[in-house]
Amino acid sequence: MLDHVATSVLLPLAYRPFLDPIDLHQHWYVLLLPLALFMSIAYKSVRVSEMRHLPRAAAVMTIQVCFWMAVLGLAGYLFVQHLAPLIAPK
Repeated sequence: MLDHVATSVLLPLAYRPFLDPIDLHQHWYVLLLPLALFMSIAYKSVRVSEMRHLPRAAAVMTIQVCFWMAVLGLAGYLFVQHLAPLIAPK
């Protein structure tokens, strides 16, 4: 009995990232900037010839990644909403 009570009390406190992901589905776009920034830093830290060029190179790549993600999102939206109904009508 005591083990069942302890399990039922402590189980909600346990965070299991792959089994119980954080519910951020409505705010996924906020995570795009840090993801692009960290990816750019990791990639450019290997590619730049001198580390003093890293901040500028990573910032430029971060802006490029965010811009092209927005362009691809807009292209996907336009395709699904306007072009796909013409290709496969109901």
